Amino acid sequence: MASTSTIFLVLRIYCRSVRTRMMWWDDYLLIIGWMFLMIGVSLQTVVFGSGYRVTTLSGPIITPANLASDNAMKLSLAFSKTSFALTLLRFTTGWLRPVIILITCMTDIMCLVHTILVWRPTCGAESAFSLGSCWSINSGIWMNMIGSIVSAVTDFGLALIPIYSVWDLQMVKREKAGVAIAMSIGVLAGIVAVLKAVEALEVTRVVGTEFSRRLAVLSIWIHAEPNATIVAASIPVLRVLIRDVAKSFASYHPSAAHYVKSDGVFQSANLSNVRATSINSDHDSETVILPIFKPGTEADDRYRAEGQEAVELRKLHAHVPSG
Repeated sequence: MASTSTIFLVLRIYCRSVRTRMMWWDDYLLIIGWMFLMIGVSLQTVVFGSGYRVTTLSGPIITPANLASDNAMKLSLAFSKTSFALTLLRFTTGWLRPVIILITCMTDIMCLVHTILVWRPTCGAESAFSLGSCWSINSGIWMNMIGSIVSAVTDFGLALIPIYSVWDLQMVKREKAGVAIAMSIGVLAGIVAVLKAVEALEVTRVVGTEFSRRLAVLSIWIHAEPNATIVAASIPVLRVLIRDVAKSFASYHPSAAHYVKSDGVFQSANLSNVRATSINSDHDSETVILPIFKPGTEADDRYRAEGQEAVELRKLHAHVPSG
């Protein structure tokens, strides 16, 4: 999972740095989230290597490495979701912006509270490293389950916002669908959060060595959620890379220059006017996915030049007979 999210993040950074030559706060926050993810994975590897020892209380001995790994995962989740929320704020207006901010604050507060409460000791067990008053052995599991439910709700909320926003843009309908789907992949993180909540419920129903095994499985799901979030936040940017690869392949293979662009129109060498329309459509869609450049910068000048070139190309082919 960690390798998959790393690949997607590297490709996202490549698209941003090469395509626009400008990184923004959502990119930096996602990188920070990935760094916490790597820390959590490393600590959890140590925990799995030593195993969960079972005490006389029929529960596993939770080591500081396990709790620190859980903290790193929660911080990774908070940073990665905040990154995606910042991306959404770039092209949303009106009442959607306060909703995004509210969802982000709920997620961040939930993660922060979890990172503190997870260190509370279990009543009846020796926990010299824990802080605060003790609670029952299942209390931490229930806290994780409630947090997973909140996380799932916020994931689904952030996934639905792009669909509502993109559908009002002046774009081809199939192009709208492509952008909306790309921006709504965050629903995968919501599904992972639901599965994590179900697994947390199962942990509360078992004892002994089965409790330790279930806790190990729950740890895997805890690590899966930030991985899924990083992948979901990277996919919208990769859409541009896939489009450019398809165009490059078509230019080097004229006989195979028939492909479907992101607006769903079948392209070929003798459909010049349709090609020009599609180029402009793809260019419009990038205003949703790629950063909005600062006026007067080199990136802004290049972006405007590309847009003007697409417009002139469309006008030129509009006067060419379609023999």
